[in-house]
Amino acid sequence: MSKKMMLRNTMSPTSIVSIGVHPLLSHKRRTISAALEQRLFCMTDARFRLKSFSKAWLLVRVLFEILLCATGGACMLAAEEKPEDLEGIGGRWFVRKTADKPVYFLLDGERYVDLFSYHMRDSNRDAIDEVRISHDQHSLIIRSQGYPNHPTADFPNSGNPNTIRIHDFTFYLPLLPRKAEHITRLPMGPIGTAINGVVFFNPFEQGGMNALEGYSEVWLDSCCGHPEMRGVYHYHKYPTCVKSPFPDDSNQHSPVIGFAFDGFPVHGPYEAKGRRAMDIESDLALDACNGHEDRERGYHYHATPGKFPYIIGGYAGVPDMRNNRGMTRMGYGPIRDNAEGASQLIAVISRVEPVTLKRNSRQLVTIHLDPEKAKRGVLPAGKPSWVQIGPCEASEIERSGNIVKATIDVPSDASIDVPLDCHIEFTGQSIARPEVFKKNNACRVVE
Repeated sequence: MSKKMMLRNTMSPTSIVSIGVHPLLSHKRRTISAALEQRLFCMTDARFRLKSFSKAWLLVRVLFEILLCATGGACMLAAEEKPEDLEGIGGRWFVRKTADKPVYFLLDGERYVDLFSYHMRDSNRDAIDEVRISHDQHSLIIRSQGYPNHPTADFPNSGNPNTIRIHDFTFYLPLLPRKAEHITRLPMGPIGTAINGVVFFNPFEQGGMNALEGYSEVWLDSCCGHPEMRGVYHYHKYPTCVKSPFPDDSNQHSPVIGFAFDGFPVHGPYEAKGRRAMDIESDLALDACNGHEDRERGYHYHATPGKFPYIIGGYAGVPDMRNNRGMTRMGYGPIRDNAEGASQLIAVISRVEPVTLKRNSRQLVTIHLDPEKAKRGVLPAGKPSWVQIGPCEASEIERSGNIVKATIDVPSDASIDVPLDCHIEFTGQSIARPEVFKKNNACRVVE
């Protein structure tokens, strides 16, 4: 199977305009070809950290960042004091004007955080940055290709017949988001965007049932995403592979991972050290939209791993209707969980050991397969072609009978104590599409 990316022009018949297509059966493979470029901006990923030159590579990375900042390029920053060269553009948003392109900062609590520079890369090699940021008098404007900059499963596969495609999204986030008198119900399709430009969907599948639990559960890869029929890769739940400027170590309020279309930010699961927002029962408890308000951040949402509505349950603020035409037809009120029955996904992976992975380490993981759960009781022959747990890819894979052993590199910036899904893939001449299997909540990362 060729790993070469094929790009051709097309137009989408929907309200989402598609400017190009990668009929990419192996999207994750392109992360290998682009990985060295990306690692200049994320040295913490362990996949390419070789012991023999780790110190030298770190020095190269530091020098590169210094040069980039000194020459006016985008450099990532999370500062507790406002840098002198920032200009306020409205609300909690600031801009640094550089010779290359402006860099946008959000005042997140007491930190001025550059959320987007890491994701403003051309990792699909089409000469267009995957995320481009600008603003006008009222809005932060996000142009996005909706193309994941992290490894994914091979699509199409046995769990999903669709292909990841490049799109041309333009999203408008109010610079001054404001609470509304009524909760606006979430539409189908995009409801917000992660900071890497990949869109959030509500928690329902095409038929209107819960897509994450019950008999209607759909197949998501270990990064919590999949493409729909138009090729829009999207997240239905907390996206464990989205990188933020600082890691979510469970010792403080979780960083911003994206935005709802009413302009309010979506944070990871933690409200404070060791305290998940979804576990709060006081006046700070999350509302029906999965949000609450505090003195440091004002109103904001939290992702709630394993708990409906997973990302947001409705728009507490006034959404910009330009972001999704479906919002003009929506009524009021939060969405309701309608999960019923047991999942129909093939549960070939019975368990994964160990259930905890250590940050910044290389670990041997054992995956137990149950052939009785496979189609006709027969597992694919040979070893898996791919094993992934959350953002952690396997560098070595072996199989003996119903036992798969995979060497996993856990990056030093992996989020702490959030559930990670595991998926494995089998490919071969006798398999028309990759045969994929999945186990939810397989592992967690610890310090």
